[in-house]
Amino acid sequence: MSPSTSAPASRIVFIIHGRHCPDGLPQQLLQPFRDQFSVDVLLTTSATSATRLAREAALSGARWVIAVGGDGTVHEVVNGLMSVPAAQRQQLVLGVLPSGTGNDFVRTLGSGRHSDDLLALIAAGHAYPLDLIRVTTRGSDGQPQVRWCNNIASLGISSDIVRRVKRLPAWLPASAAFSSAVLAALLRFRPRPMRLTLDGETISGRFLCLSVANGRYFGSGLGIAPQASVNDGLFELVLIRDGNGLDFLRLLPQLRAAQPLRDPRVRYLRGRQLQVDGAAADCPLELDGELCGSAPVSFELVPAALQCLMLPPG
Repeated sequence: MSPSTSAPASRIVFIIHGRHCPDGLPQQLLQPFRDQFSVDVLLTTSATSATRLAREAALSGARWVIAVGGDGTVHEVVNGLMSVPAAQRQQLVLGVLPSGTGNDFVRTLGSGRHSDDLLALIAAGHAYPLDLIRVTTRGSDGQPQVRWCNNIASLGISSDIVRRVKRLPAWLPASAAFSSAVLAALLRFRPRPMRLTLDGETISGRFLCLSVANGRYFGSGLGIAPQASVNDGLFELVLIRDGNGLDFLRLLPQLRAAQPLRDPRVRYLRGRQLQVDGAAADCPLELDGELCGSAPVSFELVPAALQCLMLPPG
C-alpha cells in the first residue's frame, strides 16, 4: 500500500461536504497526493449525495475513498460503500479527514486531522479491518430498512438533543444550536421505558440513555464508551437508567474525560446482537449524529466490514 511503490494510476477519491467546504480545500487536498495518485475531489450537493458518490467511487475502482467533513458525512460515505458487492469493498480503503463540528469518529481512529496525516498512514500501510453495526428498523411501509453505523447509535436524551438541533433554523451557528438543544433536553427529557434483548438476555427498565457503541465518542467529544474498540468483534452497550437531565449534567465531567461513569445507574455490557422494543415513538433513534426512525430496532455487529485508515489497534 505504500504510495512510493504504487502505480501513478492508483486512485484516491475525496468526498467533501460541499456546504461547509473551506475556501481552497480541494487544492490543498490535491497538492500532497497528485504526484503519486490519480485524484478525484467530489463535492456533495445534498444531505445524501455522499452516499451516492461513495457508491459510484467504489464501483468505478477507487482504491481509497476519503470522507471529508463531519460525522454525518462519514456516515453517508460508509453507507455508500456498504451498498456495493463485498468483492469490490475488499479492494478499497476508507479514510476520514475531519472538517465538521463534531468529528467524534476520528477521535477513536486516531488518524489525524490533516492531509499529511492520511498520506503517512497510507505510506505506512496502516489500513485495518473496521467493524460496523448493521441497524434494522421498520419503514413507514412496514418493510425492514437497513442502515450502517460506524460510530455510535443511541436512544434517549442524546437522540433527543440531535432531534432538537435538527429542528432549529439552519442560520444559527452550530455551537449556539447545540447549546440551545442541550439546555432544552436537560430541562424536559424524561427516561423512556424500553425492553432490550442482548444476545438472548432480556433487560427491561426506564432509561435516560442507551448507547450502542462501536467508537468511543459522541456529542462533540463526550467519551460515552471509553472501552469500545472498532475492531474487536463486539459493540459496547452503555445503559443509563432513570434519572433526569440534571443527573446527565452531573456526568458530563467524566464523559468529557472519557472515563467510565462511576454511578450505580450506569451499566456497561458487550455483545453482538441487540433488539430494542417498547421505546415510545417520540424517542428517536440517532446513528452517528443522524436521525433514523425509532424503536423497535435491532443492532448486529458485523466484524471487519471495511478496511479503514487508522492507527494500529491496541
